[in-house]
Amino acid sequence: MFNKRRDELSNGAGSSDIFGTRRKASDKVLATIVRNNTVDEGISAFTLWLGVNGKNSAAIPITMKQFRSGINNKVVVSLRDNILQKDIHVGIVDGIPFCNGCRSNDCAHIGFAVCAEQLNLRSKLE
Repeated sequence: MFNKRRDELSNGAGSSDIFGTRRKASDKVLATIVRNNTVDEGISAFTLWLGVNGKNSAAIPITMKQFRSGINNKVVVSLRDNILQKDIHVGIVDGIPFCNGCRSNDCAHIGFAVCAEQLNLRSKLE
């Protein structure tokens, strides 16, 4: 379950080629940004997402769908993971993040969500 990214990307096969001989350019970008599902890779995915004009591009490994601030210092960041092809929700309660997709507190989704929260806090201060 946790090695899904490594298993899918290590065999070199893209979705269009079952023999692994040819990969689309977008698959190469996804493979180089997120390999081991670490917080640092989530931060890299956030900076890539921040610098792209089309924020919902499939070439970006993780994109933000929605950022919601709730009561009691609860934040929910809804993400789209284009590698796993599913929606992920990261909850941040009192500054402590938890990924509901990975059931972890140290995955790439966490890194992306923490950056999104910092960007939101900065825009509130200015």
